[in-house]
Amino acid sequence: MTGPYTRGDSYSSEASRKHIRQSLENYGATEIIFSQRGSLGAVGFKGDGRQFRVVMQLLQSEGALAIRGDIADSALREASAKVLERVNRKSWHALALAIDAKLGAATAGIATLESEFLAHVVLPGNHTVLDQIEPVIASSYRSGQRPSFGLSALPPIASGPPS
Repeated sequence: MTGPYTRGDSYSSEASRKHIRQSLENYGATEIIFSQRGSLGAVGFKGDGRQFRVVMQLLQSEGALAIRGDIADSALREASAKVLERVNRKSWHALALAIDAKLGAATAGIATLESEFLAHVVLPGNHTVLDQIEPVIASSYRSGQRPSFGLSALPPIASGPPS
């Protein structure tokens, strides 16, 4: 099924942000804030005693607009704005769906808010868990070594069923 609903075409970016705000408020989140700078969009909120920040790369238009003939700059800007709004609304709609799923799992008791948004927990120093752990994971894959995560010794990872 690839109708407009599933692609997010029928929702403006603002409508998706309103949906996200309402979903978070219904869960009990507070201090909800949205921002968008360049190609990044973000939502921040507090919930269950933690602060969260979800930053997403907004979709970019597929190449430059191909405009033929003599078109006024204002028409070009208008066309560009329409293309950017279309791709941005898909990003915000996808984030709304993802947040709904995470909040649904937390509400149902399948997971906690913290486990669903773990990468987005804001740590002291204003960095997220993802900001801190991404370089460690990348280094581990490059070296082939298990990361220590700052711990002196971690228990071995079980490779099969318990004996």
